[in-house]
Formats: sequence, C-alpha cells, structure tokens
Amino acid sequence: MTKQEIESLKGGLIVSCQTEPKDCIHEDGRTVVTMAKAAKWGGAVAIRSNSPEQVKAIHEAVDLPIIGLDKIYYDTMDRVIMTPTIEHAKALWEAGARIIALEATDQLNHLGVPTRNLIPEIKKELPEAIIFADVDTVENAIEAAKLGADFVAPTLAGYTKATAYITEPPAYREVAEMCRAVDVPVIMEGHVYDPESAMKSLYLGCYAVVVGSAITRPHFIVKRFTDLLNKFPKDSNWRDDERAWQGPITKLEK
Repeated sequence: MTKQEIESLKGGLIVSCQTEPKDCIHEDGRTVVTMAKAAKWGGAVAIRSNSPEQVKAIHEAVDLPIIGLDKIYYDTMDRVIMTPTIEHAKALWEAGARIIALEATDQLNHLGVPTRNLIPEIKKELPEAIIFADVDTVENAIEAAKLGADFVAPTLAGYTKATAYITEPPAYREVAEMCRAVDVPVIMEGHVYDPESAMKSLYLGCYAVVVGSAITRPHFIVKRFTDLLNKFPKDSNWRDDERAWQGPITKLEK
C-alpha cells in the first residue's frame, strides 16, 4: 500500500467480514463477498477478513484494501492465535491482503515464542506488507510499535489474562492510552456496536474504526434484541455467545 492508500483509511469505517463453518450464515465464500460488497456500497474504507480463502474471494470481487488474518487453534493452546507464523502471513499476502493482521502480545505461541516476535519476520519476508498488530494492553501496543507495526488495535482487550478486568467493552480507556503512548496510528477494534461508539473512538484519538458483529453477524444482532425482549434469561447471554465464537474454532493445527 502507498502512503496515500494508508491515509485513505483515516477517520473511516473498516468492516470486518468473516464467517466460520459453524456459523448459520456461512456459505463457503459467498456470504463474505456479499458482506464486503454491502460494506463498500455503504462507504467503508477497508475490509477485515479471516483466512486466505475468504480474503481471496473478497479481493477478486471488491476493490477495497483488505486487512487479512488467519485464526488458528492449536490443540496445545487454550485459545485462537491470529496469524501465528510467517507461512500464514505469506498465504494471506498471496490471497490479496496488503495489510497483515496478527496477534502481537506477550502470549507464547505453539512454539513457545511471544506472538509479537513475528512482526520483524514479516517485515523481512514481506517488506511491502502493512502490519496491523492486534494487542491487549498498552504495554504490548508499545512493544508492537517498537518492533515495526504500522497500526495497533486493542482487539484482544478483554480476551487475555492481563485484561480480564475489562468486563464491559469497548476498551475506551485502553485505546485512549494507546493513542497517547505510541507514534503509529491506533485503530479501534472490538465491541463497537453503534455509530456513537465509533465517533467516540475517533474523538479519543483513533485513526479509524473496525466494526464487525454489529454489521455483519446478523445472528448476534438478533440475539441482542431477543435477550432484552426476553428480560435476559439466565441461560442466554449474547455477550457470552459472541465471546464463545472466538475459539476454539474448526481450523486445528498441531
């Protein structure tokens, strides 16, 4: 991506277009392509997508920058890792993603190495790639920027042991601190459910905003309504359902 293309994201909406095989809306690559076309029609400045297959399908159909990631679950770990190896990053690049997203925390991957250590490897192997670091804490945002990340986002805030205290996201306090602590653009991602929350994120200093479930996951949107209309039954909570979707998922590697 050129500097002009990066600047085109500023102040804009990035729509996350993803499905998993277990989703009721999953139809191979067709659903995500429809999502991406709708996002472009509505004025989105970029698309975020999971897996080389879905990235490729969107890239062939929609002329918008793609932030690509690959969610992998290893049987030796207790949660999903986003883009854990250089091979996963290269597959996303070949599929058409020019922005590569990865977990960039102190979480050890399946090889016992902090996930953020992949950043310089991507910089070396894919020098033209833009690196989007998904972090949890301000400290990891700082470290990711030092390692060469072009963007950081609090995507994992609330999903790691270090941020378990965040029970009611979005992580406004954390993202505001990130904006003050790093010299690279900070993009808000995670539990942004309405335009007002997106605007608040920009007000706090974010470069752009990613929205996923509130736009492209209709089953969760419906669940938010029905939970409220049914007076929040004890055995049903849309937040728990949404968090459960994060993993483990079907793409298992050993």
